[in-house]
Amino acid sequence: MAFGGSLVLASALEGRLLDGEGGRPVSGVTIKRNWSWAWTNREGSDETVTDSEGRFRFQEVVGRSLTAKFVPHEPSVRQEITAELPGGSLTLLSLQKSNYETNGELGGQPLRIACRTDLEPDARGFFWGTCERDP
Repeated sequence: MAFGGSLVLASALEGRLLDGEGGRPVSGVTIKRNWSWAWTNREGSDETVTDSEGRFRFQEVVGRSLTAKFVPHEPSVRQEITAELPGGSLTLLSLQKSNYETNGELGGQPLRIACRTDLEPDARGFFWGTCERDP
């Protein structure tokens, strides 16, 4: 990485929003991603809307720092993804990223998730929320 190079704060993410155990896609729902980078106290957000198949996508978030690459520290980027449903906001995914690598959230694997609207947020392996990895 070049001096002052790019640091991946949040990897690209692909998801599906499903309702019920039958896995019916939920379309037209606003999905929001909020993130915060502890190193610079920088925060950001973006949003998208699920398509007719319940699919949504977020692009990679990149940060820049002249010091983060060279000063010893443990990277810390918090991400939270929520669905804006008629009954209120539902936490789909909450996670902490502790590196600056592409797809570093899952040890180099692409971040693909399937999330449910009929579940309460809970610990689901690596994630907190209603999502599981989607092959």
